[in-house]
Amino acid sequence: MSVAPVSAPLQLACSVRERFLAELGKAMVEIAGAVQERLTVFMDEPSNAREAQLRRDSWMAYKRCRPVWQENTTKAWREELQSPQGKKKDLGSLDAAGLELVGTEVFENKILASRMVIAVMEKVSADFDDLRLRVKFLEGTEDLADFDILRPDVPVLKMVEQWSVSGMPGDSWPMVSEVVQAILIQSLKAAYKNSN
Repeated sequence: MSVAPVSAPLQLACSVRERFLAELGKAMVEIAGAVQERLTVFMDEPSNAREAQLRRDSWMAYKRCRPVWQENTTKAWREELQSPQGKKKDLGSLDAAGLELVGTEVFENKILASRMVIAVMEKVSADFDDLRLRVKFLEGTEDLADFDILRPDVPVLKMVEQWSVSGMPGDSWPMVSEVVQAILIQSLKAAYKNSN
């Protein structure tokens, strides 16, 4: 069985995504540490009994869930990189027609991620657009696919999804979203510039 050779521009586009993913992996290590620090600081701040219990529960859960969240997020990013062909939608499917059934948790994750994506895009849009144009040219496409790891919304959504999948309480994300967002903005800006 012979495999068709991959053209140099497509290989370059693949290398760009690999480099971008490596940068994201470094960022995830930094984010995980910053989240731990943020939750620890929250433990020491004065609050009412209910809030103090939520903070304590989140801090305890994170000590247990941090490695799972970190590893699963990186794994989810890698899966987005490795299987673009499997993600192409069948035009006859309900999903392609916009008739997908969505669970409450999935819907809430998308809302949380979209809030962060808006803030992130304000800061990284110029660098993202430069890279997007170059990759589109290399691949000869009109635009990046909706699930492309280079799109800022894809890594953000995977990160938020893996937060709840790892076992963290759903109401704990707002406690750490600000610190995650700040690091993510800096990391994505650097990743886009380095990939460019």
